[in-house]
Amino acid sequence: MTTKADIINGAYSLMRVSGITVDPSAEDTALALTRLEDMAEEFNGRNIQTDYNFEETPASNSIHNLPRKYWFPYKSNLAFRLLPDFGKQATPLLVQWAKAGFSFLSTDTAPIRETQYPNRMPRGSRNTLRNNHWSKFYTKASEAPLGKGTITMYIGDIRDFMESYVAYLDSGETISSFTISADTGLTINSSSNTTTAVTYNITATGLSSGDSVSLLQLKIVVITSAGRRETRIKNFQLLDSTISGS
Repeated sequence: MTTKADIINGAYSLMRVSGITVDPSAEDTALALTRLEDMAEEFNGRNIQTDYNFEETPASNSIHNLPRKYWFPYKSNLAFRLLPDFGKQATPLLVQWAKAGFSFLSTDTAPIRETQYPNRMPRGSRNTLRNNHWSKFYTKASEAPLGKGTITMYIGDIRDFMESYVAYLDSGETISSFTISADTGLTINSSSNTTTAVTYNITATGLSSGDSVSLLQLKIVVITSAGRRETRIKNFQLLDSTISGS
């Protein structure tokens, strides 16, 4: 698993095109971590949901929880935001990287809904409301809610996740045990816990038809050292990555 420090070091590496050639000090890393958390929260407010691992007390050695496709966009945008702290201006190349990265994040995280057949679609001579054929084949499918909390994966993808309970746990309270389960179409490859978090690896296997799936759910139930129980449901939307001609 890669950490927030990997994103930070990658950002400082990209900043070399704008004249920052020194290795980041501990103070530079702390500054970058603050900028990274602020940037991720800003993205979250713009409905750019990337599953970033927010923490009550951020640490650079914590896993960031970002899919690999978002690593470079995060690095380039963080690099762009750090340059003023060093009295530097971004080069056209870094500006291009940051803009392209932000555009990709915005587009890739935009919610996608499957479209139901409209009422004007031909139903055939026997598919009338009276004999209920229409309602049988044109029922509205369950859909994952838009916005925060819905995770989009492509069928066949394998990803790591971490569910943090730092904000839920009381002082001195820890996770004693947990259970995790998922709907058919999500395969849990492995799972484990620390005193404050549950990590798991899943494969978006999808259904046997291979079609996109609007809503699948994963459930985590945690029991704490104080005997408290917390249930969390994660919504997943699975998409078919096949493109025409592939």
